Amino acid sequence: MTRKSNNHKKGGSRAFTGSGDFRPKKNLGQNFLNDMNIVRKILFVAETSGNDAVIEVGPGLGIMTRELAGSAGLVVAVEIDKSLMPRLQPLAEEFPNVRLINRDILKTDVRRDIIDAFVSGSAGASGQPLDKVKVVANLPYYITTPIIMKFLEDNSGDVDSMVIMVQKEVAERMVASPGGKDYGAMTVTVNYYSVPEIQFIVPPSCFTPRPGVDSAVIRLTMRKTPPFELKDEKYFFDVVRAAFSQRRKTLANALANAPCVGVPREAVSQALEALGKDPLARGETLSPREFGELSNRLWESRDRGA
Repeated sequence: MTRKSNNHKKGGSRAFTGSGDFRPKKNLGQNFLNDMNIVRKILFVAETSGNDAVIEVGPGLGIMTRELAGSAGLVVAVEIDKSLMPRLQPLAEEFPNVRLINRDILKTDVRRDIIDAFVSGSAGASGQPLDKVKVVANLPYYITTPIIMKFLEDNSGDVDSMVIMVQKEVAERMVASPGGKDYGAMTVTVNYYSVPEIQFIVPPSCFTPRPGVDSAVIRLTMRKTPPFELKDEKYFFDVVRAAFSQRRKTLANALANAPCVGVPREAVSQALEALGKDPLARGETLSPREFGELSNRLWESRDRGA
């Protein structure tokens, strides 16, 4: 994960100037956040309180873990790098509301291994049960999308919000409007499960070592109910993925060539015309809601054997 250090002076803006004998691992995408002002801004966006349980993905050396421990009712820090656990353990000893898990988040059953194991039945600062679960994380570039999709697809009903730092271009894809080059399957999926909002940009100078691109902090507020009705959710995502798998093709051709969609080209053209869309339209021209309407019509066509 994007890594952090807790070697900082209280009130200072720079949190990390070195990590002793620890060397960041390139294969784990370790870049240490070194600016306390950025940490404070992330916590401000996350709006953590004493009744919140926070899942921190990739605590690294613990700079954000320490701040979260002081504001949240419970912090469950999931770190894949075993060599960092001795550096994190003092935080768990100092703060009774910190739990450490040495595990790959992509191989972790969040509901069973985190929510049921630590959150359920725990009380917040007020003595009342913890009422919200939030994800706060600095994600490594090379597995950003799988982690986001895991929480959205598997745990959107368990999580209230996600405040995550990602590569700037990934954040731009999540908030893209139809018709642009950044708009794609990820945009549709993220907007189906949540309301995404870019909060601020983080320059490379805020990390050690410096990454080659800007980062962005984005907030995903989970939807309590779907933004539109679907005949079949899995089929909806099959249609979306097929639509963007061959971006140069028209929707009619891309979907007709996809076995998971299961309808002929004529059925796609008819469905698009019924939506008031050009039969030669491409996937990037449809909004998430229009994809929902299209998938519902295609689902009915498939059932009729069209």
